[in-house]
Amino acid sequence: MRYHSIFDVIGHIMVGPSSSHTAGACRIAFIARLLFGRTPKTATIGLHGSFAETYQGHGTDKAIIAGLLGFPPDDERIPMAKEIAATQSVKYSFETVDLGPDYHPNSVQIDMYDGNEKFTVIGSSIGGGNIIINEINGLEAGFSAEFPTLVIINYDRVGVIARISDTISKFKINIGSMKLDRDMHKKIGLCWLELDSAVPEELINALEKLPDVIMVRFINV
Repeated sequence: MRYHSIFDVIGHIMVGPSSSHTAGACRIAFIARLLFGRTPKTATIGLHGSFAETYQGHGTDKAIIAGLLGFPPDDERIPMAKEIAATQSVKYSFETVDLGPDYHPNSVQIDMYDGNEKFTVIGSSIGGGNIIINEINGLEAGFSAEFPTLVIINYDRVGVIARISDTISKFKINIGSMKLDRDMHKKIGLCWLELDSAVPEELINALEKLPDVIMVRFINV
C-alpha cells in the first residue's frame, strides 16, 4: 500500500467518537464552508446511507453544523455546535437523501443559503477522517483537500483554462494534478488543481481578475 502522508498511518487529530461519522463529517462541512466563502445563514443537510441511519448516535449532526460554523475536526466546541449555531442565528435542517449506489455510504449533500444565493457541496467520509469532495454545484469534483488545492468556477469558454494555467505558472507554482468538469447547458465549468505549495494572495487576486472566472477558492488545511 502506498502512503501519501503520515496521516495515512496515524490518522488525523480529531474530536470523536467516530473518525468517519464525526471527524470526516465535520471536515466535509468545514471544506464546504470554505468553498462557500462564509458561514451560511441557512443549510439543508441531506444524509445518505449510514450517515442517515446513525447520525445522531455518532454525533454526525453536531459535526456537520460545527464544520459549517468554521470549526475544524479537532475543535473542542464540536459537541456544543447546535447551541453555538443558535446564538449566531444559523438555521439548519436534516433530511434523508439517496445519492445512488455510486456514492460511499458515509456521504452528505449540503445546500448552503445566504439570501438568494445557493451553494451545494456533496462529500464522502471514506475512513480515518479522510474525505472526498465529490460535487460542487452539480459539477464533478473529486479532491481530498489533503493538498493545497485551488478550486475555480468559470464560464465555459475558449481559452479560460489556458489563462488559469499561465497565471499560476507566472508565480512559479507547480501543478501536481488538475481536473475539469463542465455543464454544457449552463455553460459553467469547474476546475480544481492540487498544487505543490501554498499560494500567495496576489495569485488569487490575479485569478479572480481573469476574464470568465466566476469564483476562486484556495483550500490549504
